[in-house]
Amino acid sequence: MLSFQSLVLLIALASAAMLSWNNWRAREHAERLARDTCKRMGLQFLDDSVGMKKWRIVRDADPRTGLRKWAIRRVFQFEFSRQGADRWPAELTLLSGRLLGVEFNLMSDTPATTPPVVPRQDTAPHHDSAKVIPFKKPPQP
Repeated sequence: MLSFQSLVLLIALASAAMLSWNNWRAREHAERLARDTCKRMGLQFLDDSVGMKKWRIVRDADPRTGLRKWAIRRVFQFEFSRQGADRWPAELTLLSGRLLGVEFNLMSDTPATTPPVVPRQDTAPHHDSAKVIPFKKPPQP
């Protein structure tokens, strides 16, 4: 027979597993919605992923019955490109799996931060040692 402590631990573990599985399913659903929305708007969905920005338990009116119930509101972030060389942030909001909205940040003066581009040096290799990247030792203090 299970002790009370074992039963509480088992319920806590099962709840954590169910919440993480539910979050995983919501992230996959948000990824599909973000990809479809970008495709429909003629934008490029970057990195093929979304990241959860925040989630919150809220009270929501059920659209079918009108009764208020507990629901999870999740906000996901992703990035898109208009021309292929820029990155812009966007947010997608889900409420219990229903899409509440997608917010594209097209009015910002600057796009999302991108890593700096290192110019390529066009030097003709003379032999195989030219394929090796030299390692410079840091200066000794």
